[in-house]
Amino acid sequence: MTAAIPTEIIALIIGAFLLFFGYRVKRIAITIIWFIVGYWLVSLFVEKIVADQMWQFILCVVGGLVLGMFGMTIEKFAIFATVGVTFCMSVIENFGPATDWTLWAIAVAVGVVAGVIAVWLIKPMVILTTAIEGSRLVIVNALTLLNWAQPSYYIVIFLALAAVGALFQWNNCRHIE
Repeated sequence: MTAAIPTEIIALIIGAFLLFFGYRVKRIAITIIWFIVGYWLVSLFVEKIVADQMWQFILCVVGGLVLGMFGMTIEKFAIFATVGVTFCMSVIENFGPATDWTLWAIAVAVGVVAGVIAVWLIKPMVILTTAIEGSRLVIVNALTLLNWAQPSYYIVIFLALAAVGALFQWNNCRHIE
């Protein structure tokens, strides 16, 4: 087992939490998603700046905390951006390599449209977004923990799990506004 296992276990638990209870705690869910985005963005370039792994981790956590606090304080913009980024990342992750600029253009367009719709329809879009991000985190981290390659039918599993999470949330959050 590698030393990174605790990170995958934590991410798996957070993913399951988002998948089934994201709307119930939408401000926390938005903060978590923005933390993940900030951590990911810093991790893209931190290796080129700092060689020490401890400092790389600290900088990634700081980036995550900064964007997490941003997501928690500016709710409507954060909902727009959270939904947009989640849909954009899902399109890129599920439909091709992140180096394809056409795919990036489509992903950004999908993200902007989803973000605009999210501001109009906050409840269904937050449920859908937290289910999508939760599904992604559960599947990616479960595959990593089990040391399995991504199956060819990954998109089917991803969409099915996201649908189950969204339906579960919708059913359990009918009375919550």
